[in-house]
Amino acid sequence: MIKIAVKDVNSGGLEINQTVPMEGIGLSAEEIDLRSPITVKAKIKRVDDEIIADAKVSADFGYMCARCLEDFHEVHESDYHFNFEIANELEEYIDLGEEIRQEFIMANPARILCKEDCKGICPGCGANLNLEKCKCK
Repeated sequence: MIKIAVKDVNSGGLEINQTVPMEGIGLSAEEIDLRSPITVKAKIKRVDDEIIADAKVSADFGYMCARCLEDFHEVHESDYHFNFEIANELEEYIDLGEEIRQEFIMANPARILCKEDCKGICPGCGANLNLEKCKCK
């Protein structure tokens, strides 16, 4: 979790720079293949009854190519803007980690290619056509 105490955020703002494991924001390996911890740099400020967080988040994502079935990874860095309405005095924390978790899940593609011109696998001999020629006659 990346919990921020509401009392610590004033109009002058607050900056955080954290590195958390995927479990730290509630992700599991079954949901997303992360190959590195998640780096979060955020500027957080309070405006009236709202807390605004501008965050730069990066992590190394692992994938399996939909055509050739090769394992590969890509580092993604994204900018996010989150608004948290503080409705009453009982709200002690905002959870930036939960917002990031939701963004990661929604942005994770169902199908992805290792490269735009991936040639895939030969249906006859099973050769990865990116690495070798087809062995079929």
